[in-house]
Amino acid sequence: MPETRPAAPPEGSEQSLAWLLSESFRAHLGVMREAVGDLPHGPRGFDALCGAAEPTPRNQAELAKQLGLDRTVMVYLVDDLEAAGLVERVPDPHDRRSKLIRATPEGAARLGELRKVTAAAEAELLAGFSPAETELLRSLLQRIVARGSRYDQAHDCRKDKC
Repeated sequence: MPETRPAAPPEGSEQSLAWLLSESFRAHLGVMREAVGDLPHGPRGFDALCGAAEPTPRNQAELAKQLGLDRTVMVYLVDDLEAAGLVERVPDPHDRRSKLIRATPEGAARLGELRKVTAAAEAELLAGFSPAETELLRSLLQRIVARGSRYDQAHDCRKDKC
């Protein structure tokens, strides 16, 4: 059943940072689901494929940590991306017990296409903003992320179920 949302924010919440960030996230997630919906696990699969395409491959645990996912969820995510031919598990030359997650050539090509599609989806989401406003928004969000990362180290919501 589709999620129903109120037509208007709860009284007083339109100025709440938590509400604004939550609704912004939902809007972004919606356009990302549309843009990458045919990819295994949609937006999560896209993020994992981006991580797998980086020049320095990571193992599943490192990639899960980078994406903020539980390691058990990461197993299914990588399994499905691997079944689709987009990533592969390769032996870690520094640790024989570990496998690195790397984008396949097909995965890298697909990622190139998906980056164009997601950029267009984000541009549509931000269509009411000037280029300067878009840059300011990104800059401000980067500052929140940088500042918030120190709190993540002390309190991990994945373990604490917040």
